Amino acid sequence: MATNQQHGHPQASERLPSELGGRESASEAVVVDSAEEAVERLDLFDDAYAQEILKHLTTGSYCGRTLAERCEFSRPTVYRRLNRLEDAGLVSSTMRVDPDGDHCKEFQLVRDELVLTVEDGSISLTARDSA
Repeated sequence: MATNQQHGHPQASERLPSELGGRESASEAVVVDSAEEAVERLDLFDDAYAQEILKHLTTGSYCGRTLAERCEFSRPTVYRRLNRLEDAGLVSSTMRVDPDGDHCKEFQLVRDELVLTVEDGSISLTARDSA
């Protein structure tokens, strides 16, 4: 994930392995025009726990307990961040049914390009698939 090394904030001009926006289908671009909402969603990138979770999700889909093990965070911490990331539209989840009866919610990134535009006194955040 591209970040400003001095402050740890995402750089608007670089691609991030995630997206922001509502729960629209992955093929549609999501645009957030509210400056307050855009900044609020960008705050997720300033959270070290969310950053680590997103980093792991760039390599594939994972259940929360697997992410907790890989990130070495408590399960409640991971699930709180996953809920925030899902509410922001950064990740989606599906129920993975295991034949052994060990079902789990599996999380994955839903978009892979984020563009931040600041012009004429407004902030716009657009998330879309790069393909």
